[in-house]
Amino acid sequence: MPIVRDPIEPRLSIYHFLAFYLRFLREKAGLSLTQVGKIIGVARSSVCNMEAGRQRPQEDHVAKLDEYYGTGKLLQLLLWFARLAHDPNWLCDVKSHVSSECMIGGRWKVGMHSRLVPEPVPAVTCVLAS
Repeated sequence: MPIVRDPIEPRLSIYHFLAFYLRFLREKAGLSLTQVGKIIGVARSSVCNMEAGRQRPQEDHVAKLDEYYGTGKLLQLLLWFARLAHDPNWLCDVKSHVSSECMIGGRWKVGMHSRLVPEPVPAVTCVLAS
């Protein structure tokens, strides 16, 4: 009995489109999740998570797949554009990577990690969700 996966909606974001296209290319080439995992050096489950949009591929992953599928640098460009796009959950990602030293009384210090935000933040502080 074949495994039925929930379809991913490629119109939600560029990351979702990249996940959709990764699955499309793999299925078109007739490869299993395990075979693609061997190509990029990850476990089968990681490939599954990338294709479902639960895990983001790394640059070396898409570079190896571009070479294997002969897509030029298309997957690398999609990943680059995805990283430039606005992510509505960006603060959650930042909070998980920034140490607690960057907080004062449950609020983010302004300017501590300016490299994380390309433009000046209009608000002075951002209150953390409790």
